[in-house]
Amino acid sequence: MSLIVAFDGGTTQTRAGLYTADRELLAEATGPAANPVEYGVGSCVGTLVSLARRVGWGPPGVVVGGISGVARARLRGQVAVGLARALGAGRVLIADDLHPVLGANAGDEAAVLAIAGTGSSVLAQAAHGAWVLVGGRGRLFGDEGSAFQVAATALRAAAQALDGLGPATMLVKELPEAAGVEDFSMLVAWGASAKKQDVAGLAETVDAAAAAGDAVARGCIEEQAACLAAQTVAAARRLGLPETAAVFMQGGLAEGSELFRAAYESALAIEGFRAKPRVPPLRGHRAVLELAFTEGAAPDWVSICAGEAAGDDLAMTEEAVRDGPPLDRLAALEIVRRMSTEDARVAGIVAAQAESIAGAVEAVAQALAAGGRLIYVGAGTSGRLGVLDAAECPPTFGVSSDTVLALIAGGERALSASVEGAEDDVGAAVRDLGGVRPAVGSRDVVVGISASGRTPYVLTALEAAKAAGAKTVLVCCNPVAEAVADVVIAAVTGAEVVAGSTRLKAGTATKLVLNMISTGAMALAGRVYEGYMVGMTPVNAKLRRRAARAVAALAGLPLEEAAGTLDKAGGRIPVAVLMGREGIEADVAAARLARAGGRLRGALESK
Repeated sequence: MSLIVAFDGGTTQTRAGLYTADRELLAEATGPAANPVEYGVGSCVGTLVSLARRVGWGPPGVVVGGISGVARARLRGQVAVGLARALGAGRVLIADDLHPVLGANAGDEAAVLAIAGTGSSVLAQAAHGAWVLVGGRGRLFGDEGSAFQVAATALRAAAQALDGLGPATMLVKELPEAAGVEDFSMLVAWGASAKKQDVAGLAETVDAAAAAGDAVARGCIEEQAACLAAQTVAAARRLGLPETAAVFMQGGLAEGSELFRAAYESALAIEGFRAKPRVPPLRGHRAVLELAFTEGAAPDWVSICAGEAAGDDLAMTEEAVRDGPPLDRLAALEIVRRMSTEDARVAGIVAAQAESIAGAVEAVAQALAAGGRLIYVGAGTSGRLGVLDAAECPPTFGVSSDTVLALIAGGERALSASVEGAEDDVGAAVRDLGGVRPAVGSRDVVVGISASGRTPYVLTALEAAKAAGAKTVLVCCNPVAEAVADVVIAAVTGAEVVAGSTRLKAGTATKLVLNMISTGAMALAGRVYEGYMVGMTPVNAKLRRRAARAVAALAGLPLEEAAGTLDKAGGRIPVAVLMGREGIEADVAAARLARAGGRLRGALESK
């Protein structure tokens, strides 16, 4: 057996470990959550592939994963096939995030694993191989015994105290502070948009209040510990496990709160359990690693894909969404709802690539500061999105049309029509990039845009750009096993409602990413100030009104006076703001702005 990559995908993050066949850990990496129910199979696979690349994975070999959200065999199978295709692995085994931990620590013996983290669940197994899962149904069903439920119970108790319906508690003051809001009344709005893990994070505050002697906080923790104990007892009794069966517990709440552990143990003892709960010795991706050594028939909670069974090496965007009937069998309203459901996943998929996008933003900002350029390269829909973003930078940020460029396979004709074979023309890619003047060099950033991540025109242009010394970025919507650019942004949107139509989710994700790259870089370069487009050139009536409003807001002037100041500044918003704020003439303001490198913030802070 060659190298093994093992994934531990929990509710809030995913960890990867690269191991030898002798179970020696070579490298580790941490990334965002990969739950396919929350983010889609495509995003799940994309996150795992990105982590595999970071730990230095290279085929052939074995990939094993314990991933939250893959309880259904169909999802496990899709993730396994996706990884086999993307990584070229000889064998892929995928399970949920509970079974591998219990199996690695209990072997074939009867045992129970209780999870008390952001969420909660209990898994029990009998010596003869039967198993049962209790709880674990998420936020809507309560997640009793979890950090989320400790926090939710505490929030309700604090609200009751505030209304005079319950005993006084320091939680009324402590919980808003922990959530970062001014007072308890603001928690309602905070809770409406807070993620599950944000709410669960308040459990630490509840635990601290309990340790400080707050009876209400203590009651919240003890109540949830009793709930988890009840789930443990229910799971064990459904399988007829002996009272001496091992009980393992893990999760942030279980391991971080001494009070919770003591209350859980006490509740179990009352039910007659003799075994003392303990943290499993093998955890995380180290526990998942044991799946790689599975012999004989795999248990029913594991899905396996051998490399040769992965089928055609299709990009995931070439597949059709299988959840429900195809679009042509739906009525208009059903089509809209179906597409809206798929589109709603895109923002989270893009957000999961935040670190990679930030790397691209910083690279472009550095290039602009050094007098370099942002150059987009793409084909088809991807190329048109690059052209659109490049075209909007001059009027939005006031940069020259030579600062942000876009090359599209097939040239200008491809903007409004399909140019057959253009995306496969690698010779054209070299010629097009070589035709940029001044020549592409070390001060530039070339961003290749390819939904599949495989477009020959784009990959060839990136190779040529790298050879010329430019920084390179690849924006794609499929997993990319190899680092084909300095920065890879793989916003893996998965199957489309119309197979292969990457103008849909993939196009939406690409537009979001390009927005972030150009806008973020321009903000770092000083082309945005206090959220206003201060680099904008007001070339029409609408933009002149927008510019005047910006000057009025930033300089503290009445709108009419701001408009007059803007005229004296020759339409230059930063100059007009300096004039209004400092009471100086246009030439003096322009000189100060120049000394600050064109950055309004720097000019305002200097004298």
